Amino acid sequence: MGRADRRSGRQAMTGPRVRLGTKAETLARLAPALTTARVLPLAHFTLDDWRRSRTRLLADLLRRDWASGPLIVRSSAVIEDTGTGSQAGRFTSLVGRRGRSQLADAVDQVFGSYDQERPQDQVLVQPQLVDVRGSGVAFSCDPSNGAPYAVVNWSDGARTDAVTGGRSSGLRISYGAFYDPSVVAPSPFVAAVWDLLSEVVALTGEPRLEIEFAQSPEGETVLLQARPLAVATETVDKDAHRTVLTRVARRIAEDTERPARGVLGSRGVFGVMPDWNPAEMIGLRPRPLPLSLYRRLITDQVWAHARHRYGYRDLRGTPLMVDFGGLPYVDVRASVTSFIPADVPDALASRLVDHWLGELVESPHLHDKLESHVVVSAWGFRTGRRIERLADAGFGAHDRDMLSSSLRGLTDRLVRSDLWERDLARFDRLGGARTPAVHAPGCPADRPGCCGPAVAGRLALCAEFGTEPFAALARAAFIATGLLEDLSAEEVFTRADVAAFVGGLGLVSGTLQRDLAVLDREDFLKRYGHLRPGTYDLLSPRYDEAPERYFDWSTPRHVPDDAPPFTPSPSQLRRIDDLIAREGLTFDAERLLRFAATAIRGREKGKFDFTAVLSDTLVEIKLLGERLGFTPDDLSYVPVDTIAALTGRRADDRRILRTAVARGREAYEATRVTSLPPLVAGERDAFSFVIPQAQPNFITQKRALAPVADIDAGAAPEGAIAFVTSADPGYDWLFARNIAGLVTAFGGANSHMAIRALELGIPSVIGAGEALFHRWSQARMVDIDAASGMVVPL
Repeated sequence: MGRADRRSGRQAMTGPRVRLGTKAETLARLAPALTTARVLPLAHFTLDDWRRSRTRLLADLLRRDWASGPLIVRSSAVIEDTGTGSQAGRFTSLVGRRGRSQLADAVDQVFGSYDQERPQDQVLVQPQLVDVRGSGVAFSCDPSNGAPYAVVNWSDGARTDAVTGGRSSGLRISYGAFYDPSVVAPSPFVAAVWDLLSEVVALTGEPRLEIEFAQSPEGETVLLQARPLAVATETVDKDAHRTVLTRVARRIAEDTERPARGVLGSRGVFGVMPDWNPAEMIGLRPRPLPLSLYRRLITDQVWAHARHRYGYRDLRGTPLMVDFGGLPYVDVRASVTSFIPADVPDALASRLVDHWLGELVESPHLHDKLESHVVVSAWGFRTGRRIERLADAGFGAHDRDMLSSSLRGLTDRLVRSDLWERDLARFDRLGGARTPAVHAPGCPADRPGCCGPAVAGRLALCAEFGTEPFAALARAAFIATGLLEDLSAEEVFTRADVAAFVGGLGLVSGTLQRDLAVLDREDFLKRYGHLRPGTYDLLSPRYDEAPERYFDWSTPRHVPDDAPPFTPSPSQLRRIDDLIAREGLTFDAERLLRFAATAIRGREKGKFDFTAVLSDTLVEIKLLGERLGFTPDDLSYVPVDTIAALTGRRADDRRILRTAVARGREAYEATRVTSLPPLVAGERDAFSFVIPQAQPNFITQKRALAPVADIDAGAAPEGAIAFVTSADPGYDWLFARNIAGLVTAFGGANSHMAIRALELGIPSVIGAGEALFHRWSQARMVDIDAASGMVVPL
């Protein structure tokens, strides 16, 4: 069945030709019918047969031509591979068995691994497939939301259990609207899997299937298993899904072809993690309220105003974030443009934007490392080396000198100026924003949450005196951190020195730990109660709304020692001054360190202060909704501009909100079943793409907030988010221990642990990658919002 026949072949079937059964029965029934793959020779028998005719079965099996090599003895219990649950990986399979004794012992072990004795349980024996080119698992729909993508998770190499066992860090996952014959697979290997998946669906008449496959040394596709896929949600209609993706593709094309005013570069690229990384801030699939709040407070205006004030190109009036079907993306072309100093000529700036965008597209795994690995946006003690690498891309000495001079001047002016100190002082004016002040005419000002202008006024103050200076200080802190890292690379500071410098700044996270130990509950919550794991999320409870969920006041608390401020030695200061002079900068070591301390501390203070106003605003929105008869869940579907426009006239406001909630829910249904890669470079990405392994796989549409339990270190899993390195079936016992969620460093959306978590409805993050796994595992608690694709460490 060729690529063009994916739909027609399935539609030509008048009814299912192959009935699904046990693992062995399904393979035996599919073997003679398949044209896109082959099934390895097999033999299977029941526990009853094995007990009655053990000697005969072994003799018959060993007489087969294929039984002279290594064999695999696989489970095929009657409770496996059913429509209500796969039980994937629950029972034993043994490889590399040869001869009568090893084969008999393996069969006994596999039967012995079943939870109880059922006479009709089976064991399946096949020749072991060796030296495979690659293997994996594929779903005929997205298991988390029922969207009709072919979801293929595969790994190159000889291990056929690399995906299901989660043992490989080189797993890849692709999504494709394979029901549309015009959609091109990302590789011939994936195309072959699509064709196999389509044929198995057609032969069985089962629209929700999971298959395991491998590619033989000769390049032939081998079907290893086919089973029903247990999906909690209804399957999404293909025509409706195609309509959604077509609309998304059209929007991508429009935004790619027509850049906003002032944006340079000839190609459009969009990412979920570059710059203000919406994936981390509001999640991959935020509801309309948090999406609109993030726009209003950060990405519509604030980001560009802050950047322009610090000497970068003027993109005021240009939104940084777009959304494709409700999925938020940073316009990387705008982002990269904004990182170029204002005095760089347009011609050179345009070439730089195109070059850096090209680098990112060639290395999409750098989508969350735009500034550190791709763009050069400030001057440091090692920046010259990065600038020189531009020579290989055709930038001449004059170009490089011009960029160097501009970056050096911008950095020098910023460190020497008082801009960042003035930004820090602006936070002091946020205090008045913590009580509602602006109301519609005739609106009773003493009633919380009474009208939209109160919300709008609070947000305006939050932007002016909160998020804009925060955005500016975040830029300064990025530059400061780069300078500190350079001092470490130049061996002026050790890594421990840098850690001591930052640790001695008295940042919010450190003071919170101390205050938790020394303050009583009431005073602690007065100071920190506004914090919530999902900063922009109305449905994420504040600390003072659910204190017992976050903190335990029943046990004695250790008071941590205050970290002393870091004091560099005279020789370190002299070496810093020497480096400053070498780079042609005009400040001194004392000024540099003061800049770094103020910027880093100011960024943390700014976030703490502006989130207090934002959190209070969310409370006001909640009260407004309650007054009009709407739940917080209802309001999460309403853009903040709609809420801000409410007048305080009850009947009118109720009608406006009712319409907005319905519209938002309908729009979010499309968002919920749309998937895109972390880096979008063209309209074809709406229909078929490969996700770099660094992007985690979120399982279920549920949410969990619980303590971290490092299972590998022996932590108790009950009621916790269990952290394990691999998605190995050996961790199956966790699911019997009442875990709240699961995070693995390695593994894919189709790994064993992912399947088990899906079946049991446990929100999980599978294959987070080493960096994210390490970061999250160091937290006291994590908040997993699988539906939004978001993890917040606490």
